[in-house]
Amino acid sequence: MNRSALQNLFKRGLSDLLTELERELARPQRDPYAELDLSRRPHEHDTRLLFVDELLTHLGWRLGALGNVLEEARLQANTTRFMDYLGVSDINGTPLLLIEAKAWDKPAISARGDGQHDSEAALLVAAIQHIRGGKTEATSPIIGEWDKYLRQVSGYVKTLKERYSHNLPRAVIISGEWMVVFKAPVETFLGAARPDDIAIYARAQLKEHAEEIFDLLHRSMLTIDAPVPLRPAQLTRYLELGEVSSAFQGMHVHYERTGSKLFTPMPRILIYPALFVIRTDGALFTVIHNETPVELDYRRNDDDIETLAPHLDEVRALGATLVAACARELGGELTLAELSAFPGFRNDRLSKAPVDTLPEADEWLVATGSATHFLLADPRVQECKYHTWAECGANATMNSAISVRTVNPPAFFVDTQRHHCAHQIVQDRREARCLIQAIDSRTCCQACVFLERCWTEDERAALPCGL
Repeated sequence: MNRSALQNLFKRGLSDLLTELERELARPQRDPYAELDLSRRPHEHDTRLLFVDELLTHLGWRLGALGNVLEEARLQANTTRFMDYLGVSDINGTPLLLIEAKAWDKPAISARGDGQHDSEAALLVAAIQHIRGGKTEATSPIIGEWDKYLRQVSGYVKTLKERYSHNLPRAVIISGEWMVVFKAPVETFLGAARPDDIAIYARAQLKEHAEEIFDLLHRSMLTIDAPVPLRPAQLTRYLELGEVSSAFQGMHVHYERTGSKLFTPMPRILIYPALFVIRTDGALFTVIHNETPVELDYRRNDDDIETLAPHLDEVRALGATLVAACARELGGELTLAELSAFPGFRNDRLSKAPVDTLPEADEWLVATGSATHFLLADPRVQECKYHTWAECGANATMNSAISVRTVNPPAFFVDTQRHHCAHQIVQDRREARCLIQAIDSRTCCQACVFLERCWTEDERAALPCGL
């Protein structure tokens, strides 16, 4: 949908919302268990529920599970504080919009005493300069409540900038009766504050300023969301070759439970080669070229031996085709980075995890770096008897061998196959660290590309593999 259509949709939605608010405020039985008071106004929770949540939705933001608005978002500095709403980028989680909601009847911007200022925005600038000068609330040119609001937002903007290197594009303080938008919060609170960088609206003015509010706060005006996945030809909508920081091969993994419900279901694993392209600002783009998956399975070679090589070769060829297609679209060469440099998916940037879940169950994105698969053709330790349950003795897992593929526990590779591990000690040690546990909880760690990611050198040396 283009800008004109989105703007029209917002104007219509805002008009409907304001009409509905008037009906709600006029309803006499809003508080059925309290004495009737026609002047009573909603408190902060109602402000959010009746107004802010709906306004954000009309502005193109998504609240709730899997949304792009964090509610009561934690901000760690010297103490932990909670931001009412924080709209973030789908691509890399960067903060885009901060909203602090206040109770409906909180006072509008007011000067302390008989102070005079050219405008409400000029008063806010004077109050912000007062705060930056290290002066107290008692001598602020603005009333005490607004001094607190400004200190609160200033603290959030400063922490996001200085501690997390985020330049917040917009900040809003809002009640049911008024809205203040800081168009350049970093400059306003940390640099040279200007009245022109602050927009102030009473509720009665919102409708006539709908286009201006759209330009300031609509999600489409603050970020470009990239779909997952992108096709190679879509890449140039989001970055140019010079903006590519790094590129990593990987895959989309889809897990199925197959077979009749009359019998034990069996797992089926489908692989879609993917490329993860990182922009210089940290944004991550997922590119998948082919909608036809490659099914994970062994095949028998000329010596009638089970081998994963044909599957890996097919994935490798498709991965190379994908990299070439992306490079062609960007107009240059793409160099593949090693897995150790992968910054992590948005949901887990702190641990730099190379595996990310998708909204639907049994679906993952898996980064493998310069490798094309999370599995190797053969385990690193060639001679190991612990692929076989009977050879594990007292350290055998469960009460019997896993001789057929199962979904509970997830075991794709089975007893005696060289990608299967039947050793209980290894299972116990890997349980809390395995990145592919949900895909196959019995994969031999020595046959997994994440071995060095999951285990330290000393821990790897202590594994019983090959003993």
